[in-house]
Amino acid sequence: MRVLIVGAGVSGLFIAYELAMKGVREVVVVDKSYPGSGASLRNVACFRSSFTSPEHVLLMKESIKKWLELKDRLNLDIEQSGYLWVARKPETLDTFRKLVSFYHSYEIPAKILNVDEVKGLVPKINSKIISGAMFDPTAGKMGILKNFVKIYLETKKAGVKIIPYTEVKKLITSNDRVVSVETSRGVLEADVYVVAAAGDSKRLLEPLGVHLPIKDVPRHPMITEPYAADYRLGLLIDWDTPGSPHITQTVHGGFILARDLEDIPEASLYSPRSDAFKNIVKPLAELLPFLKHLKIVRYWMGYYDMTPDHHPIYGPVDQYMNLFIAAGFSGHGMMLAPVTGEVISSWIIEGKPSIPVAQNLTLERFKTGKLVRELAVIG
Repeated sequence: MRVLIVGAGVSGLFIAYELAMKGVREVVVVDKSYPGSGASLRNVACFRSSFTSPEHVLLMKESIKKWLELKDRLNLDIEQSGYLWVARKPETLDTFRKLVSFYHSYEIPAKILNVDEVKGLVPKINSKIISGAMFDPTAGKMGILKNFVKIYLETKKAGVKIIPYTEVKKLITSNDRVVSVETSRGVLEADVYVVAAAGDSKRLLEPLGVHLPIKDVPRHPMITEPYAADYRLGLLIDWDTPGSPHITQTVHGGFILARDLEDIPEASLYSPRSDAFKNIVKPLAELLPFLKHLKIVRYWMGYYDMTPDHHPIYGPVDQYMNLFIAAGFSGHGMMLAPVTGEVISSWIIEGKPSIPVAQNLTLERFKTGKLVRELAVIG
């Protein structure tokens, strides 16, 4: 079997790696730029299983398990330092209690913290303006560049051929099959094709009559200069402020700050927001006053490739018997990457996903209206 994967981000690499590990001898990954050139190397590099749908919870739990196995085997930078969801309003704690009960049903040991417990976890927090928090100790963060490079090298070591700077112009079909891809360097052929190309997935599949309900929604993160690494949390989220401002500290010491700002979908990456600094920094500095003294060194725009229900699109395309999709991760592609590789590779080889709940996330759900809602779309 020959498999060609479009997209050398973290999802494409994990799909390729899992296929090679399962015995597929010829796996090729092509990318229009260098590996990881999209969102894979430009995100907050955090992970969690504390979502609000069973699908996300089950898949993320398995993905975290796989990340930790890789940490031991490849010496990755991964730290389970937890997510802290801060409540400013007392009534928000009632919502958190319901979520904690839901998480416990899936053996996620989340818990409610009172103000003193939050202060013990984050000594520099402004405890006067909070009512408590929800804490997920299984969540955490990782060193994104080091980890990506190691996954890339491990994928090549497994025998996968990775071809950078090769743009896929179009997929060529005959009847109910994809027969080849036309690239900027010529035509490539395979037996099975996987499109894992983030925003470019829409461009490639629309001419085939396959509509992906994905919108590139702008995000506006910024990073400070490095500071002493005394902030251990994976991510702190200001849950009661609209847009859920959030902050993490990278392995290099810089703090990444972000917030979901209402913006125009598909807006150019060259249209920065002049109000981003005020809207992102102000609420976080209320919670963490030390932020007032930090210097922002870089601000950039990126995209969440969002689906209507904030879940990825997985699996086969009904119209074409040898075409698969892994796209629309809605900001959670890095977290899901190991399980994405597992699910898509098993679907290709065995005809079904190794984790049954993934069948709820096919493209078909948008035709039948069986969407899987997710409320917690944050880093």
